[in-house]
Amino acid sequence: MKLVEIAAIIKGAVYGNSEFEVQGVMPPEQAQPSDLAFLMDSAVATNAGAVVSRQEMPGKSGIVVTDPKEAMYCLLKELAAVEKSSGVSPQSLIEGGVELGDNCTVEPFAVIKKGARVGNNTYIGAQCYIDEGVVIGESCRICPGTVIYKHTQVGDFVVIDSNTVIGKEGFGFVKQARYERIRHIGGVIVGNFVEIGSGVTIDRGTIGNTVIGDGTKIDNQVHIAHNVRIGRDCIIMGQCGIAGSSKIGNNVVLCGQVGISDHLNLTDGVVVYAKSGVFKSLKHGTSYSGIPAREHSAALKAMARLYREIRAAE
Repeated sequence: MKLVEIAAIIKGAVYGNSEFEVQGVMPPEQAQPSDLAFLMDSAVATNAGAVVSRQEMPGKSGIVVTDPKEAMYCLLKELAAVEKSSGVSPQSLIEGGVELGDNCTVEPFAVIKKGARVGNNTYIGAQCYIDEGVVIGESCRICPGTVIYKHTQVGDFVVIDSNTVIGKEGFGFVKQARYERIRHIGGVIVGNFVEIGSGVTIDRGTIGNTVIGDGTKIDNQVHIAHNVRIGRDCIIMGQCGIAGSSKIGNNVVLCGQVGISDHLNLTDGVVVYAKSGVFKSLKHGTSYSGIPAREHSAALKAMARLYREIRAAE
């Protein structure tokens, strides 16, 4: 692809050799003279023959843009687009009463149980299991090996990556002569434009539903327990765990390995930094860190005092 063609995709201004033929897109430190690199920091050195940056780079051809990260998003979206032919594999198992929309793809060994509904242009990967009565919206991508149990509703434009399980019974027991499982009769509701990574488990509600709000993005290996309610446009990073019946507001960010106890309320705009343990509800628009989690500024001051005392004792 020529540099001028890339400039048209990312809406940037070309300088140098506009006919430069880009052989690959690589990180700055790995790029070779035939490659294109995105420079988020113009001070970074690179061997790339062409660059995308906020300003012209001496000795190179390139494209000037306002925001290199936004430009990278636009180009990678174009490059990663995959044309998949629609069609139902004869090696899949689709039971009676399934409603399959137009232009759907169902790959080999996928199972779709009776009464399920799948919207137009949705892709069901190989070895997926879609249980009875599950509803999946339009233009979704359900990647190979995903399991979606009954009483689950998935919105439109949702991506669920491989080996994720949605709608299993939660970890609920009552102590009698021995621990007896509390049966779950609730479900899971996944909103529109949600992305769910690989190896994620989202439990169904005990009574009522577990809810994932529109636009929320969930990283790999996250566990969301029964009756959790997550708002719109949240970011939940890898290995987070959210215990039962907690409520997460809109635009909340949970960094890696955050643990949240049960029946808590995190209001809109809260940010919790990595490896924090949350044992009480958190208020609007504030950043938290530590175990137990406290306001980040307070946690930093406490850490500074601790290290001063350690150094004084040495």
